[in-house]
Amino acid sequence: MKKNPFELAYKKYHRELYFYALSLCRHEELAKDLVSETFYKAFLTLETPDNNIKFWLFRVLKNLFIDYQRTSKYHFSLEDYEIILDNQNQDSPLKKIIKNERDHEIYKKILSLTPNNYREIIILYYYGGLSIKEIAVTLNSNPSTIKTTLHRARKKLKRLMKEDIYEF
Repeated sequence: MKKNPFELAYKKYHRELYFYALSLCRHEELAKDLVSETFYKAFLTLETPDNNIKFWLFRVLKNLFIDYQRTSKYHFSLEDYEIILDNQNQDSPLKKIIKNERDHEIYKKILSLTPNNYREIIILYYYGGLSIKEIAVTLNSNPSTIKTTLHRARKKLKRLMKEDIYEF
């Protein structure tokens, strides 16, 4: 029996999209809603998913989040993220992705990166598995700009990690 191409796309990308959504909004239920809405829009818009669907889905999710932010008065802080992470059960997708304490600390440092595009590009590149070209298309930017921003974000993240080591 032939599987539905949308079902295959969901199985392939839903975890990456969920993790990206969670990094944007830092709220588990909202992240699930954003991912659902993203696939709903894909189902309504596309006749059949193609090879470029992954970064298109990331772009749709980002736009949905921006729309949500415009209409919402509540914005999450880093402390909200920590509360959410601590209250999740062991089987939650985020607990499976962030396996150990070091990964948890790195993720917290990524979330503290400013400006926000540093955080977003790091997450899309390392956690979303998108290439520089795909990130450029997703964020409607130039690949050389993405490459430069990724380089700067890495340097800043490295500096933050070193500061953390010296605090002990």
